[in-house]
Amino acid sequence: MRKTSDLVSEMLTEAKDAWLIAIVVGFETEPKFVFSSQNHAIERLNQHVTNGGAPLGLLRFDKENGTIQGSYRPFLEYENEEWVNHYLAGLLDHAGDIVALSREMPDFPKAY
Repeated sequence: MRKTSDLVSEMLTEAKDAWLIAIVVGFETEPKFVFSSQNHAIERLNQHVTNGGAPLGLLRFDKENGTIQGSYRPFLEYENEEWVNHYLAGLLDHAGDIVALSREMPDFPKAY
């Protein structure tokens, strides 16, 4: 697995021409997301990995003619894993909820 900083850099590079990008972090019970619109993405991803999550790939959302179009791409480490493609594709069925979640995420706590 690549370093989390490399995965965040990949997300931010892709986010330059997208409306919203999210790293999908897989857990046994539910996915977690690190959004391109959030501050402290590396720290967020590190925390998810520390808690047992696996960064699986990217969800991409683009606005076209007033609608949001979603797509996905597994990270290189999982590109040949069919289950990851099914997992990411299934998440797009909940695109509205995921986009809404990106708006609700509080900023990462600041150090004192």
